[in-house]
Amino acid sequence: MATAAIEILTMLDISNPILWLIGVIALAVVLFLLRRHFSTEARARRRREKSNRPVISRKQGPTVRLAVDVGKPKRDRKR
Repeated sequence: MATAAIEILTMLDISNPILWLIGVIALAVVLFLLRRHFSTEARARRRREKSNRPVISRKQGPTVRLAVDVGKPKRDRKR
């Protein structure tokens, strides 16, 4: 198995300028496509979309009520 991997790697001639040209062009295309994904505008758009999504809760359980006295002001009753 190891000899097959070595044969595949030695099969590629790294001194061939056409292979280098193809590799550079492929790398440039990948970087160009990723540039839009990581731009400041794209991050802001994703953040805006995320904050405007509806909240969906799939939890099927009881509602938890905390026993905390928040100190609501008492209303004056008029008689």
